[in-house]
Amino acid sequence: MAKIVLHQWEMSPFCNKVRRCLAHKGLDFEVQNYNGLLARRAAKLSRVGTLPVLDHEGERIWDSTRIAERLDQLYPARPLLPAAPRARAEVAFWDDWAAQSLYFFELYYRMLDPEAREKALDIVCAGRPRWERAATRVYLKMHYPRKLREQGLARMAPDEVERRFFAHLDHLEALLDGRTWLVGDDATLADHAVAAQLEELVRTSRHADKIRAYPRISAWMARPAAAPR
Repeated sequence: MAKIVLHQWEMSPFCNKVRRCLAHKGLDFEVQNYNGLLARRAAKLSRVGTLPVLDHEGERIWDSTRIAERLDQLYPARPLLPAAPRARAEVAFWDDWAAQSLYFFELYYRMLDPEAREKALDIVCAGRPRWERAATRVYLKMHYPRKLREQGLARMAPDEVERRFFAHLDHLEALLDGRTWLVGDDATLADHAVAAQLEELVRTSRHADKIRAYPRISAWMARPAAAPR
């Protein structure tokens, strides 16, 4: 089997999304983590300077959605993106919603809550010298509040952010009524994109129990991402 290396920032939901896609295809892969100040090296891996980046037999692929598309080309069994135009469009909408809306709630609850931020630091500083944790904390506290203010969530009252976030989950819960997966009869990129965001929220945010309390969402998230062997 081809050698596959995933370059990742472990707490990134987009890296989680790619891990789920690789498991979906039943592929073995190695992981290269960029913990602590090693994250600065990630900027040199692709033209956009972000993770995830996937190495596959000498080919370097960046951006989680582009990686999923390329995996379908290389390994067409059990596609991440359906062939039917309507279903493919639905997957694209879910993928975009996860990246352009849900992601900012994940950032808000991870980076503006001191307790959640410390849990995030546990993840991204694992295996690194203790002093790097302090440097990484400074970076997170400087970068993400500014990013969230520019996006808009950090300008809102906390109760308004919470209302909007749980309205999204209410809609997702309703849409899962009678469905095993978000689009079609098998997991697709839609499921991996959305679930990856929610998994990161559950991993560090104070809303983990509230998210798990949605019965359809909880059952859907518990379904295995991996291909049957």
